[in-house]
Amino acid sequence: MVPAYTDLKLHDITTGLPGDPNIEALDMNQPAGSPAFFAGNGKFLTRKLWGTANEPPFFHHGMFTTLRQAVRAHDGEAKAPRVAFEALSQYEQDSVIEFLKTLQVLPPGTRSLVVDEHGRKKHWPPRAERNDDSDR
Repeated sequence: MVPAYTDLKLHDITTGLPGDPNIEALDMNQPAGSPAFFAGNGKFLTRKLWGTANEPPFFHHGMFTTLRQAVRAHDGEAKAPRVAFEALSQYEQDSVIEFLKTLQVLPPGTRSLVVDEHGRKKHWPPRAERNDDSDR
């Protein structure tokens, strides 16, 4: 069993304003050619977070190259979590992003559970923030 970290529901994560780059130009869930089809789509199925670190670029349209950009792009129904993220200290924000990076599917044969973006062993927390002397 793998925690997928999703509610599998549709959510409007856009500002709802015309010109919002996160709104899709066409709503493929509506009849082709109808006014609703051309009105665009701002509702998206909550993606699973498990494996998200393996799937850049990020967000439903792939416009963001970092997880931080994707988190900060959430609006609408996802505005409260984004505001809560932005209220965190820099260290706490970095910790959330590092957690999201751990939600990856490691290739067979990977020897370490904490790896960098190239699959190499990564020390966490960084040496400057460790409380023990085991690696010094």
